[in-house]
Amino acid sequence: MVISAAGMAICLLCGGCAGFREEADAVPRPAAETLAELTGEVQEEQERQRLWEAEERQRRLASYQTSASGTIVEEELSGEEIDTFFYASEIPDEVFARMSGVSYVENDDIELSELRYLRMLYVGFDRETHVGEMVTNVRIADTVLEIFRILYDHGYQIEKMRLIDDYGGDDDASCLDNNTSCFNYRVVAGSTTLSRHAYGMAIDINPFYNPYVTYENGEERISPEGSDAYADRSSDFPHKIGGEGELCLELFKERGFTWGGDWRTLKDYQHFQMSDS
Repeated sequence: MVISAAGMAICLLCGGCAGFREEADAVPRPAAETLAELTGEVQEEQERQRLWEAEERQRRLASYQTSASGTIVEEELSGEEIDTFFYASEIPDEVFARMSGVSYVENDDIELSELRYLRMLYVGFDRETHVGEMVTNVRIADTVLEIFRILYDHGYQIEKMRLIDDYGGDDDASCLDNNTSCFNYRVVAGSTTLSRHAYGMAIDINPFYNPYVTYENGEERISPEGSDAYADRSSDFPHKIGGEGELCLELFKERGFTWGGDWRTLKDYQHFQMSDS
């Protein structure tokens, strides 16, 4: 039906188009309060989802605190979160169970209370972030945490960071596996003198690429086995400690450590130690 303008005016006057108005008014439109309710429900659901994701993330991060050394951290970490991965504690019972009779034996030189268990992060040779662990003397624990945090922040690569107990306390096996470690109650190879490792005051870093070199009766001996190519410090190769501006060397020396690469009668390029003074 077509209604002219004049006819529409008549209809309006006589009420003949009331049906059209009623029909238009009957078209459903969302009320303001309904929209508000829907918006509120969406926001509540979004908040619940956000809280659930945050809780799940915290559970995942917490799981890394007890995960095995070498575990890859899958999360992107904030600076504050990274801080929580660098800490020292007294030796936990479960860690002592691994150490007892292996790296630690009853002795008159170092008490368990003088040692600390460190958890840290490191960048692996695969460029991934890994969880690492180490036992050191309480006197150097905070300094070691500081050094390794800086190394981590600069992407310094370390292949492994496991307790020597994972190798049965065998220093040769640990070095052959290029494992970075500290405490091991043992003597200096070929002597009866306690190593600084026995006091938790020495650290070996990437030992396969930074070997131990001795000169006995004019004969050069290099350990670990197979690391001969890395005894030539004039060569340039990855993971080499030493040289102008080399970060690892600078950090340890600045904090009072002695480097075995500076020794005269032998060279221990992997080795940093702190004296008693």
